[in-house]
Amino acid sequence: MVMCFVRGQWKKINELSRHFHRDEIGSASVEFVLLAIPLFLPILIFLNHFATLSNSELVARTLVRESLRAYVTSPNNEAAPDRAWQVLNAGARAEGLSEDQISKLDLKFECSATPCISPKGRIRATLNLPLTKEAKVISVQAEEYVSTWQWNGQGHGVQPSLTIDPTVVLDFAVDKFLSLLGVEPPLSK
Repeated sequence: MVMCFVRGQWKKINELSRHFHRDEIGSASVEFVLLAIPLFLPILIFLNHFATLSNSELVARTLVRESLRAYVTSPNNEAAPDRAWQVLNAGARAEGLSEDQISKLDLKFECSATPCISPKGRIRATLNLPLTKEAKVISVQAEEYVSTWQWNGQGHGVQPSLTIDPTVVLDFAVDKFLSLLGVEPPLSK
């Protein structure tokens, strides 16, 4: 048995350990709260800030990409900017941006050819999205090419020289219908 001199008395170590143990009941939870809150609070603030920035960048990327698609598929150079801005405004409202945020959006286009909407032309769009609660601006870019397959000489759309003979479509539909019924289609003329 080990003895210890405490406060003018000799006491057994076992009694001392039980006495100190009884005094510390519940102190672990208090220590955890006192230490954890100051340590975890900055982590939570950082994660919230990171999530806000990531979401804003995702929204900006979506808006610039869709606006650029509207620009590239426009029938001509005069209609392209208006179509892009309409898509940008509609998309920004759908993504939940406020009217104040929408009014501060800055969308610019750079073209590799003149006129901008021309076959194999490359168009780059840059969107600047200012964040309202912070002094930051998110800047994103997208790039697309004007398709030569949709180009008809005056802009995008169905080729004016392309015509479809209605009798060919009718013959094809009748042949398919007869084959579904199990009837042999008549021989072609």
